[in-house]
This record gives sequence, C-alpha cells and structure tokens, in this order.
Amino acid sequence: MTDNDWSRTLQHASLNERIGFWEYLAITDRRKGRKDRNKRTGAEKYKEFLEQQMSSFQAGGMGYGPEMHQLISNPLRNQKRVNNLEGARVFASMKLGVPRIALDLQFINETRHREAAELGNQMQYVISENFAARKPLVLDFVNSPSQEFLDKWLEKSVGYYTGDYLNQTILPDFSTKSIKEVHGKEANTIYLSSHARDVLDGPLTADVIGVCVSMGRNREALSAARRAGIRAYRLPIHRYVKWKSGPQFLPFPNLMNVIREVYASGGDWSTALHNNISRRHLIDPNEDEYKKQMTLRRKAREEERRELTEAILSATQG
Repeated sequence: MTDNDWSRTLQHASLNERIGFWEYLAITDRRKGRKDRNKRTGAEKYKEFLEQQMSSFQAGGMGYGPEMHQLISNPLRNQKRVNNLEGARVFASMKLGVPRIALDLQFINETRHREAAELGNQMQYVISENFAARKPLVLDFVNSPSQEFLDKWLEKSVGYYTGDYLNQTILPDFSTKSIKEVHGKEANTIYLSSHARDVLDGPLTADVIGVCVSMGRNREALSAARRAGIRAYRLPIHRYVKWKSGPQFLPFPNLMNVIREVYASGGDWSTALHNNISRRHLIDPNEDEYKKQMTLRRKAREEERRELTEAILSATQG
C-alpha cells in the first residue's frame, strides 16, 4: 500500500467501498506480477534462442538475430502504413454517411476511480476494434469533462492519445459541447438506453447514435437523453435472444460490434446480437457444470468478504 493508495482509501465513504478498493489493488498487483513473470520468461527464452542462433551462425549456418542474418520484415506491417490504412477507412466512412457514434462523457468525472479506469479500458478496445473493422463507424466524444481530468484519464486508461505518430490516423475528437450542438439539430439523432420504452429494430437509419459512457446503474443514459431532448431506444435483445443468466448489459466494444454488423447487414439484429453476446448469458446456470462451480466460488468470496467486514467492524468499534 503506497501513500496514494491510503489517501484514495480514505476518500471512500463506506467500509464496503474501501474493501472493494483493496480488492481492486490486490487484483491489479497480481496481474502486474503475472505480467512481470511472463515478461521475464519471454526474455529468458529469447536470450536462449539468440544463443542457439549464434552457435549456428558461428558454425557457418543460417543464424538469425543481431549481428547475424536478418529477416526482411513485411512492408505491409509497417506501423505508419497500418495507421494510414486505418485512417483511410475511417475517412471513407465519413464520406459514405456511416452512422456517427456520439460517446457521451458527461458522467465520467462523477464515477468512482475504478469504474472510470474500466470505462477507459473499454474505450481503448472500442477504438482499436473500430480501426480493425473493414467498414468502421465514425466515433466522437461529446460533453467532455475538464482538460485536467481528461488528460489523466486518457493517459492512465485509454492510451491511444498518448502514443507516438497521432497525426498518422484519425482518432475520435473531443468536444465539450452536447450531441445536438456538435451534430446539429437537423440530424436524425437517437440515444441508446436499456431503460427506454421504444425498441430499436430493423435497418439503422439514424445519422447519429448517442451512447452514454457509464456503467448504467442509475439510468444515466435515459436521463441524458431526456435532458438533451433526444428520443431513447433500447436494443431488441428480448426479441432475438433468450437471455438466461447475468445482467442484461453489453460491454461497449460488443455494443459497437453489434451496431456495425446491423448496419452492414441492413438490419439483421439476431445474428449481430448472437455474435457479440457472451455465451455465459445464454446458458442456464443450473444446466452448466462450469457455471455452477463459478457460482459456488463467487458465493465463497462473498462469504469471505462478509466475514472480513464483520472482523474490521468488531475491531474498530470495540
């Protein structure tokens, strides 16, 4: 625990929030340790490989590596060329009238640190997978928070905006303005919310689709749509998918994949949803042995957490 970790611990009001933060620190530290071990193992294997190649080279064979024979890299994998190709596809989508996705950040600076980091990580995947698509969507961020918060969030969670050669591609822009101010009142704009009454179905004809960057626990998307005067729709999940377990929530990368596939297919929601919904949501936990074991482990962790909470309360209130 660093001084900063303790400082952030004291910023949480309840004991449950503090324990949740400690769990987050433990998980992060364990992941870092595993990554460091894998990195060391990879470095050791590479060193061993170079020694083998050097022995072959010194014996007159075809040894490959530094100061030995060199493989010719694939010119199509040149990073600058990759960036230019990705940017060209985004530019083509702009010209072809592909729906613009307005990623609404108005709640991001109100979320807890851990959730903001998770949302930033999802935005990183959204951008990455959009670049990899043959027909990418056009992404923009609206209702952007203060520059100070934004800089820290991008540096720690998103990543794309702190890399090299940003001028070689087309990244989503940031605007402090609202959706209608950015895209105009005349644009056919809709807003996605899992709590909306209206259901989005059939071909995608909207010019702009608003997406609230939040965990959605407090109906933020619906309230944002109402304040902006934009009609809200929910995905037609109940019409095409038998959701059997877990909360009916799609991570943002999956949501963007659904929108891309529906637009490309002209309205095939069933295929798009089934392609991008995790299998665990489509299986009854009572019918899946692996799911049963995961449920038992989750209950065991919850019991351990309850006992820890009671022990802390007992020690501090005595």
